[in-house]
Amino acid sequence: MASGTSLKVSSMTGISRQLGKHFIYITMLSVAFITITSNVSINLFFSDYIKESRSRNDLKIVQYVEQVYSDENRLDSQSLMGILHYAYSEAVTIRLRDKRNNVVWSSGTPDTMYNMMKGNGITEDNLTFRSYPFSKDGSQVGTVDIGRPKSIITSINDAQFLNTINTVFAGAFLFSIIIAILSSTRISKKFLQPIYLIKENAKLIEYGKYDKLNEVRTNTFELHDLSVSVEELAERLEYQDALRKRMTSDIAHELRTPLATIQSHIEAFMDGVWEPGPEKLSIVLDEITRLTKLIKDLSDLSTMESDEIKLNKSQVNLSMLLNSVVESFEPLFMSKSIHLEKEIQNDIELSGDADRLNQIFVNILSNAYKYTNETGYVLISLKQLKDTAMISVTDNGIGIPREDIKHIFERFYRSDLSRNRGTGGTGIGLTISRALVEAHGGRISIESEEGRGTKVMIEFIK
Repeated sequence: MASGTSLKVSSMTGISRQLGKHFIYITMLSVAFITITSNVSINLFFSDYIKESRSRNDLKIVQYVEQVYSDENRLDSQSLMGILHYAYSEAVTIRLRDKRNNVVWSSGTPDTMYNMMKGNGITEDNLTFRSYPFSKDGSQVGTVDIGRPKSIITSINDAQFLNTINTVFAGAFLFSIIIAILSSTRISKKFLQPIYLIKENAKLIEYGKYDKLNEVRTNTFELHDLSVSVEELAERLEYQDALRKRMTSDIAHELRTPLATIQSHIEAFMDGVWEPGPEKLSIVLDEITRLTKLIKDLSDLSTMESDEIKLNKSQVNLSMLLNSVVESFEPLFMSKSIHLEKEIQNDIELSGDADRLNQIFVNILSNAYKYTNETGYVLISLKQLKDTAMISVTDNGIGIPREDIKHIFERFYRSDLSRNRGTGGTGIGLTISRALVEAHGGRISIESEEGRGTKVMIEFIK
């Protein structure tokens, strides 16, 4: 497995190199596309320009032939020589046809222009002819055929122009590649610096150095969110670490006290200091019961956190169940002179697990009893609002500090007020209660003010 992992890591490439490659690829493709597009566009526009220019020049040639013919009323050798020179100057082949479409003269005959053009590798087979009628006094005399090379690029200047354009594009291509390489390195460094800092922060979190995180400054929205998430994770883990240490201390305290009591009583029995009478044995039994409850709570918490809550649902009379739990607590409340009041609407039923619902109510009322001062009061309410059963337990006890309310349902959490009172408990009762309420599809919430009391609200959708 380790070998396979090392092979995968060795085959990976850094983000900087990958970004550089993609940056260069995109630049190359962009420049190549621009070069090809520009070449095609220039050739198209240049070809149209050449064709229009040739058409204008052809008309000038036809006008020249008509003028020469009009001056002499015929085409003699001198006139034909002038047309030949004109054809030479325009680098074209001129053929004249009579009314019967017979060729009567051509500037490309072997003893004239044709030989010069042939010496340059151009023959009439490489020419494209366009025919124009020429007239005198409105009457057509014959036809002028003007032949030009089939290729648009015929002159050295035209070829040099296109070569220059292509050279410029080639230089731009190479220059763009160099710029892409240099800029990709800088951009990658600027873009990746926050990522490297976030990565380092993750390492610091791994080693538990939550207070040494690097400050990440970035104007990239996603990287900013990622950095904030990592910082929040660090805060959360730091808090959980502190909570774990405090939980260890609490559990040790919860175990130490009953075990010390049991140990002292057993040693006293063994030394003959005390007789193992009912009174002393009941103290030992109470401590054993306390330990048993702690172990049961821890077992329940383990079940809740592993999502293995199994509900044996049936139709439960919620009113009767809550009344029964309240009645079982009445002696405890009376022992502290706490006024217990209930407003429980009759015959409210719910599909749920009666034992688990009983556990929820016992946990809530136990907290109300523990954290309500003597001569205080506790109000238990149950009413139905449309399809929702609403339960509330309100007391005027010590309350919960505002900064602790958001943590109150976390496992092993106990506020400093509850810890200082020495009321016992491990801080997992509310964690279990919330898990059971949510398993029934309900919702639990707490409102509290330090020194003025607490209100626990539970809602079950029927």
